[in-house]
Amino acid sequence: MLSAVEEVASTWATVLVYGKTGNLKYWAQHGRFADLPSTCSDRAENCASHNDVESPPMKIPIFAAVTLSLFLNPASFAEQSNHQQAAPTATTLGQAETVAIYVTAETNKGMLIRDLKPESLNITEDKVPVKIEKITCGKPEPLLVGILVDVSGSRRTDSHLLAHDDALEAFLHTLLSRDDWMYIVAYDDKVYKLSELVADPAGVSAAFDRLRKHEPHSSTALYDAIKAAAGANFKGRLGHRTMVVVGDWEDNSSHVSSDEAMKAAQRTATTVYALVDSDNGILSKKAHKRAVDVARDVTENTGGAAYVAEEKDDFAKALQVIGAAVTGSCRVEYTATGNADTKKGAKLRVEATSKGMSILYPHVRFSPAQ
Repeated sequence: MLSAVEEVASTWATVLVYGKTGNLKYWAQHGRFADLPSTCSDRAENCASHNDVESPPMKIPIFAAVTLSLFLNPASFAEQSNHQQAAPTATTLGQAETVAIYVTAETNKGMLIRDLKPESLNITEDKVPVKIEKITCGKPEPLLVGILVDVSGSRRTDSHLLAHDDALEAFLHTLLSRDDWMYIVAYDDKVYKLSELVADPAGVSAAFDRLRKHEPHSSTALYDAIKAAAGANFKGRLGHRTMVVVGDWEDNSSHVSSDEAMKAAQRTATTVYALVDSDNGILSKKAHKRAVDVARDVTENTGGAAYVAEEKDDFAKALQVIGAAVTGSCRVEYTATGNADTKKGAKLRVEATSKGMSILYPHVRFSPAQ
């Protein structure tokens, strides 16, 4: 049975043809990813005035060492976050390590494939073939979702800002089920925690009430926000870590690079989805292209996808596709031949064994202990 997200997405997915049909553009590792259900199996008050938000808000120092209670402290960052997501059941047997990654598969017609088998894929780590032990599709674990929303000054001219907040809230109400958890972070040149971990509709709505009271202002530290949020502490809960980053994807005040932000997500096996909002009209064509290229790079390398919303309805449509992709991804468990390099990780390559199939996957894996 299709979820509500999938049923809605199926009615318009034909606009997602690598930016050549309609205005909603999508870039992915293999060209396009149209999500169809598979037949193959008053913003005047700053949020810092609320008790639930850091007051005063903490400005991100160099290397984004944010100490919001939502995030891990640097000492425990790698150990806890990686263990929770990358391979919750990982074990080491001599030089062999059992690990897990999430992938999303589609046909050439853009239909999600939900019945992957070990023989459907070939995986190499640092060019060495690995043995696939098990593939589980259909939301094998709870979702651990982070929503990052740009509230910097560039969004003042976004005529659809309130509508986008409403669409994000509706997206989460549809996406999350009883065992799933989420948090919301807003960012300009600082990071604002808008919620603790929440799993109930009332908690989601309360967080968005806080978001709507943020008046867009200041510069943008997108990469700092991504790096900080990648280490979100889900307090021992295991699941599929996913991050949806909403904004124009322009950065002008971060202390880290986009590459460092991407690697932080890879270290915690967080799949990043980008929703690039181009409605504000502030960025030049060159700056917009650069922002989209960064979004594409970060998402492709973490196993996610980047979308550009240009028309009024594109934003909500992209969220629907993201929701279907998240719930339609598959958990792949395999035996690696050795531990991943501490600094660089292990370079992954995932290929389909049959023609007519493309795969979105993280390009680097780090060991849980890293």
